Amino acid sequence: MQEHNQRNKSRQRYRLHRNRILLVMGCLLVTAAVAGGIAVFGFPAPVQAWMDIQPDRHAVSGSLHNRESREIDKDNFWVVLNQLPTIPEGSRECNIEYENPDSNHYSARVSLYLTESGQLLGSTRRVDPGNYVEVIQMNQTLEAGEYPLTVRIELFEETTPSGTMTLEMTLRITKP
Repeated sequence: MQEHNQRNKSRQRYRLHRNRILLVMGCLLVTAAVAGGIAVFGFPAPVQAWMDIQPDRHAVSGSLHNRESREIDKDNFWVVLNQLPTIPEGSRECNIEYENPDSNHYSARVSLYLTESGQLLGSTRRVDPGNYVEVIQMNQTLEAGEYPLTVRIELFEETTPSGTMTLEMTLRITKP
């Protein structure tokens, strides 16, 4: 009888151990599936939109260039950026030198698109007035040459979208 009870306890421990392992493996499988889905399809639109309006972690308080301050009406937006960024071939750091002067009333997000294909090269997150971002990390490297870009600037009043504007400029990639 005692031997039978010990076998039952041993079986119960084995089943409990097996069930725990199966539970952990199931959780890992679900986590891997979710991570794979995000890697392939991106975050769901509401999550991505929320992430995009967070302050840019690379934004620095202050000004890139010494210039006199000017008063900006609430209906206007002053754009300060490098209109001919030049980077070496193989680099993914685009020296956009985007500044949102403290006289602006809106925060902004800057996105760079190849004009020819409409492909997104890179973007900032929200840059508040009085801050600047020197470099945008591009999603890919480009071969040497000149690339027409469409710069999309999305304006925000705090975290509420307030408007969009586009600019045309050229990205120059040089041989090292």
